[in-house]
Amino acid sequence: MKVDRATVLVCTYNRAPLLRQTLEALRTMDAVTGCDVDITVVDNNSTDDTPAVVAEAARDAGIRVTYLREQQQGKSFALNRGLAGARGDIVALTDDDVLPSADWLGRIVADFRERNVTFVFGKVLPWWGCFPPPELLTRRAQEIWGPLAIVDYGDVPTAYVKEHTGQRLPVGANLAFATAALVTIGGWRTDLGKVNNTLISGEDHEIFMRLRRFDLYAGYYDPLVQVRHYVPASRLTRRYFRNWFFWHGKTQALMLDDLYATLDMSRVPRVAGVPRFLYRQAFQQWCKWLGKLGGRDALGVLIEELRMLQFAGLFVERWRRQAQNAGAWMWRARRDNVRQARLAK
Repeated sequence: MKVDRATVLVCTYNRAPLLRQTLEALRTMDAVTGCDVDITVVDNNSTDDTPAVVAEAARDAGIRVTYLREQQQGKSFALNRGLAGARGDIVALTDDDVLPSADWLGRIVADFRERNVTFVFGKVLPWWGCFPPPELLTRRAQEIWGPLAIVDYGDVPTAYVKEHTGQRLPVGANLAFATAALVTIGGWRTDLGKVNNTLISGEDHEIFMRLRRFDLYAGYYDPLVQVRHYVPASRLTRRYFRNWFFWHGKTQALMLDDLYATLDMSRVPRVAGVPRFLYRQAFQQWCKWLGKLGGRDALGVLIEELRMLQFAGLFVERWRRQAQNAGAWMWRARRDNVRQARLAK
């Protein structure tokens, strides 16, 4: 792929001190040969010093820094605002609490130039706010690393092809797309991605499903494309993990058609808005959790509890939407009855 221009896109919300460090790392990264680079920061209604931090970076940087503001709250709205203003052949995403390595963008550009791909990503390593519990650093604990947004899929470069459906996907802290591919699929779904300051997420996962549907799924995992992601002490608590997995379940409730793409979900029997087979899976998960209680495997108990909470979030969200739809149907029925009564007079 020919890459003459690259846009680095950072969406931010009330993290001015961390954003300053991110922009400093981007400002001082290695030059990319034969590539015009610009940085776009999308402010999603920050009330702190974010505009001043971006203005400071724009004054000091040797590359163009653009400040945009997106008033619709939600990360996907901010991402789409940045995409609309992107000048690059590729859009390299990172977050406002991330420190990219000096050669981060250079390696991304090289990977695109050497391959016919629509996305490139690499490792997201932790930048600990405090030292984590030792059991969280074990290989087994990687099953519940979702709340930490850590990505380490080993040291072997890997091609991502449409035929391989079981590969672990990237996260937005270290991910680059061909701009044309993003435009073709319509950008990010705006009902996903930290909507209204909730923990609804899934925007990273869902966009790859659409790339598949548009026959644009072709990627590359480069373990040398690395960033450090800040993990505050508040994210290392069981309370945060429980809350995150519950909301992850609510996110999955919005993506059932994509998560079960091999099924015709319109024909799957449902109970209170939830596909019937999920009740069986949830019961099996509850039994797994009960089976772990009373033993000495504390990490195993936590893993099974979090999986159970994920089901709980999914059920709660589907039940809520079912009740909402039933209420809307009753309101429309009453409205139609009133209209018919008026016409009959």
